[in-house]
Amino acid sequence: MIKILVITHDINNKSGWGRYSSSILKEYLKFGLVYKVVTEKGSNQSNELNILSPTISVFKLISNIFKVRKLAKDFDIIHAFDGWPYAVYGYFSSLGRNKKLFISGVGTYSVDPFNFKCKKWLMKKAFIRAEKIFCISDYTKKKISEKLKPSNLLTVLLGATRLNLLSDEEVSKFKIEYKLKDHYPVFLTVGAIKSRKGQYYSLQAITQLKSKYPDFRYFIIGSDADKKYVDKIKKYCHNNKISDNVIIINKASDKVLSFFYQRSDVFIMTSVNNGDYFEGFGLVFLEAATFGLPVIGSKNCGIEDALQNGYNGYLAEQRQPNDIYDKIIKVLASDQEQWKHHSQEFASRFSWYKTVSKYYEYYSQKN
Repeated sequence: MIKILVITHDINNKSGWGRYSSSILKEYLKFGLVYKVVTEKGSNQSNELNILSPTISVFKLISNIFKVRKLAKDFDIIHAFDGWPYAVYGYFSSLGRNKKLFISGVGTYSVDPFNFKCKKWLMKKAFIRAEKIFCISDYTKKKISEKLKPSNLLTVLLGATRLNLLSDEEVSKFKIEYKLKDHYPVFLTVGAIKSRKGQYYSLQAITQLKSKYPDFRYFIIGSDADKKYVDKIKKYCHNNKISDNVIIINKASDKVLSFFYQRSDVFIMTSVNNGDYFEGFGLVFLEAATFGLPVIGSKNCGIEDALQNGYNGYLAEQRQPNDIYDKIIKVLASDQEQWKHHSQEFASRFSWYKTVSKYYEYYSQKN
């Protein structure tokens, strides 16, 4: 029986990080793995130990290290579900002990900390000590290699989260609630509303459709905590007289997400790289694909592994609204049933079982 201590930010399904973590944990049970979870943000799950403080000072960092090390004594494996600071906690918890350390290379927080002297030293220690660093995309693997060139990197793609289809009655109810009748086309972005997610560039591209499709709707679903960026979007909508066409939804239940995935015509998220801040993969692309939506994303980031260019959608150049617009036109001008078939087929290639199978292969290897 393998016992694993998981260190992660949260296991709340309302965030991408949480969906990733909770999906992995569900699959653990199919492999007979016993686990406990250490997080910064709590939930009500009984197997979670919500004991970590946000790493806002050296004192908090050291305090967390001692807490996690104390817990780790009862486990065979420590798996940090991202780089900073979780890999560092894992490193000190395995130090001087016969315990395997694994790290998931998720994106920014497995790369950007290498730009800071103290963090770089700690991250390097952790990454070199790890048995494997499971990178969630080839792009993330490439970015980590540029910083450290470790020999223990392995790309293990994530799974597709499948939300439930809504009944006709539920769909009708949400159509009324969100005032959606025969509007066409309907675009959808799901993700925190911030500059790195690129909603502003998607909006600039979609606006060019106004003359041809005056009744288009663009639903942007995600946290609106970045008020400055949200205000920028609202100001653009006002200046271009499309405020009625663009709807921002701050919070959405799984049923609301299912509705928009079912009702939308195109999923679009044109993320951008800001230095070492980048999209590590893009789980929402797979979620959209399970509903048969054609998808449009960005080149030169982890999204390249979350869609197949020209098959179930298109990759556009970052920060180029005209190129994004061209890709939208291509999608709308093509056979929608074929897009649906291709997207669902593409999504079927991904499963959390496959992801954890690869983890288990290395978990169970003898020293």
